[in-house]
Amino acid sequence: MKLVTKYQSIIFGVCSAFIIFPMILDSVAKAQEQSACPSGQVRDSNGLCNSSSQGQEELGTMANAEEFFRSGRNFDKQGQSQEAIGEYTRAIELDPNYAEAYFYRGNTLALEGQPQKGIEDLQKAAAIFTSRGESEKAQAVHQHEEIIRRGIQEGEF
Repeated sequence: MKLVTKYQSIIFGVCSAFIIFPMILDSVAKAQEQSACPSGQVRDSNGLCNSSSQGQEELGTMANAEEFFRSGRNFDKQGQSQEAIGEYTRAIELDPNYAEAYFYRGNTLALEGQPQKGIEDLQKAAAIFTSRGESEKAQAVHQHEEIIRRGIQEGEF
């Protein structure tokens, strides 16, 4: 029982580091809004100006994915894990490159007794962060994955 508490504390500690991600994402979004694209262009999911109407559809999808992600975070904070997993899944369906949603869903899955599925999500999150050039975030996710793996090996999950 002592090890379960130890691993849960570590998981929650690492997870709390990711709590700042939504705040950072909001700051980045606001900064991008302030640096507007030329007339007739919109920002795509990579923050680049794009003149196609597909860019506008993509922005709408991104906003909806963010809403589902925030809803998932709220459910998570209230201890409603299954609802949180559902909201993270909806965010991922709308934006398959939503690394933070993969991270939180993976963490929640692991804590709910599905550590292998959680590890799969953490691996996806790390791969997305790596592809974005965010190696520090990817490394933090890999460390989190290793904590879960050790917990599995020691029979804690």
